[in-house]
Amino acid sequence: MRTTPREVPDVVAPPRGHPRFPLVDALRAIAALCIVGTHTSGLTNFFLAGSPLAPFTPRLNVGVTIFFVISGFLLYRPFVAARMEARPAPGVGLYARRRLLRILPAYWLALTVLAIWPGLADMFTGNWWRYYGLLQNLRSTSIFGGIVPAWSLCIEVSFYALLPFYAIAAARLLNGRDRRSQARLEYPALAVLALASVVGRTVAHSADPAGTFAYTLPGTFLWFTLGMGLAVASAACHDRSEGELPALVRVVVRRGWLAWAAAFATLVLATRVGLPRSSSPVYSDRTWIAEYVLYAAIAFFFVVPAVFGDDRGGWPRRVLAWPPLAWLGLVSYGIFLWHLPLAGELHEHVTHSFVLLTLLTAVAATACAAVSYYLVERPILRFKDPRGPRRERATRAAVQPRSAG
Repeated sequence: MRTTPREVPDVVAPPRGHPRFPLVDALRAIAALCIVGTHTSGLTNFFLAGSPLAPFTPRLNVGVTIFFVISGFLLYRPFVAARMEARPAPGVGLYARRRLLRILPAYWLALTVLAIWPGLADMFTGNWWRYYGLLQNLRSTSIFGGIVPAWSLCIEVSFYALLPFYAIAAARLLNGRDRRSQARLEYPALAVLALASVVGRTVAHSADPAGTFAYTLPGTFLWFTLGMGLAVASAACHDRSEGELPALVRVVVRRGWLAWAAAFATLVLATRVGLPRSSSPVYSDRTWIAEYVLYAAIAFFFVVPAVFGDDRGGWPRRVLAWPPLAWLGLVSYGIFLWHLPLAGELHEHVTHSFVLLTLLTAVAATACAAVSYYLVERPILRFKDPRGPRRERATRAAVQPRSAG
């Protein structure tokens, strides 16, 4: 199921020499739609309804966790693969260029347009620079200003900045060892970082439940470490035959539905352990950390079938390979950026029905996301590789039929 370079749009292609994981596009789409659903549920108070689905809608904010796991996997894998294969790592300058072009133009466009209409909190004040600079998560008074869900983008950018330094340190410590030895040494290191995040988040909440720690990289790093662990496992298993894979990886390759069954079972558990369901939730120390860990498990199990055995069958991979869902994944960043202000307007002026509001918001946000993608993101992203436009022209020339003369 891996696509060849000629089949991959240049704007979503990975760094040269690294495989693409096409099913991840659909994972992004599902994560974005989950975030839409949890916000429309909050606007309509659907989470208080008697529907069997009501308890699940507050938990759909696990979509943020899924995004973070995906980022940890996709961004770290080129670094760890280069280290394990004893070849040069991606250049930090090119890496930074790709990340900034991916995040900032679409974000600045949405932030500017939405600030004009329908309006965004705290934008036309002296704090405007915090939102354009993705620094709003550093103060409790600005975390939810501007585009509200963008607090998670602040964390993403922090991860982008940290990752090359982690990769350089890991390379200095692990270079020269075989793949299995590198993986066996790195898993405990990632586990320690994950545990430190859990402990730090717990202590910070106990000291100040209204603090900003949970909206920073240290307070969410557990989720990124899971993606990074998948990157290590994927690179370590690269080019191995199925019989040589670790037992758990073989299970995922052959029966991807088991991973999704585990994700759904964990989601059900998350609805039964007393996690708050209001749009302004209040957590105890127990529910605070329970949500953090349960969301990590849900996202991990959900992402795994797209990492291992993506060229194998099974209904999860058939779902993820569905072309409309894959296309939604291409524009999912825009859906994430545009949906909440649009949902607020639709809720105020059109409907208070959860189902109708969710559908209308998804359609409106997708339309805005498509315009953003095709008119802004896609043209700009062609320059994420300095040779990108030139390589694209060469590729088009290579596939054009030659004249008979």
